[in-house]
Amino acid sequence: MSMVNWKEREKEQRRNDIVDAAEKLFFEMDYGTVSMDEIARKIGLGKGTLYLYFKNKESLFYAVALRGMHILNEIHLKSLNHEGSGIDKLHALIQGYFQFTQEYPEYFHMLCYAASNPSSLKNNEYAKDFTELALGNIQITSNILEEGMGEGTVRGDLNPTEIAIFLSIIGNSIMNMDPVWKITLKATGTGKNELWEHYLRFITPAIETKHGLDLYGAESDDEKMSF
Repeated sequence: MSMVNWKEREKEQRRNDIVDAAEKLFFEMDYGTVSMDEIARKIGLGKGTLYLYFKNKESLFYAVALRGMHILNEIHLKSLNHEGSGIDKLHALIQGYFQFTQEYPEYFHMLCYAASNPSSLKNNEYAKDFTELALGNIQITSNILEEGMGEGTVRGDLNPTEIAIFLSIIGNSIMNMDPVWKITLKATGTGKNELWEHYLRFITPAIETKHGLDLYGAESDDEKMSF
């Protein structure tokens, strides 16, 4: 290995170590309470050295959040390649998203925080990559819906991009539910798993196409003519 390659490898390792340290602090504390001084102490570096790798705390935050977005992107890609119809792939995607929120709750909350603070996306290379992946995930969902439309398992009168965003909004809202609503649902014996199942039961009939039925549940003209 040449000296140049060795230095680049060492620099990349140092960068990853910094992100690892920042990740632990962001997971343990609120974003607003984490400082660059604390991150530097966590990794055992001077704050000046930290700024050689990341220009500010926002850059570090998005470097961590980007890890979570990569995991979520893999879930979307896996759903796109899932065997079955378009509606089957959509179910796999929605269920995969739920599993992500349960297995990686810290990443999920970071993703939600990033999405709710669009002003922080400016002039940030990691935020740019984060946004591109987020948009890519919406496009994957839209592609799955379009596939379902083409084969007839998803209603053809829908706008796939709008529905993809709509599903994302509902999913995020369910998993970021107001504490009062959680208490109310808990009193009725409804937990996250049950609520997510009900979400699927609610959204599926609004999206999928039923054989022999039009959008209002009436027999299609072709079906009527067969009698």
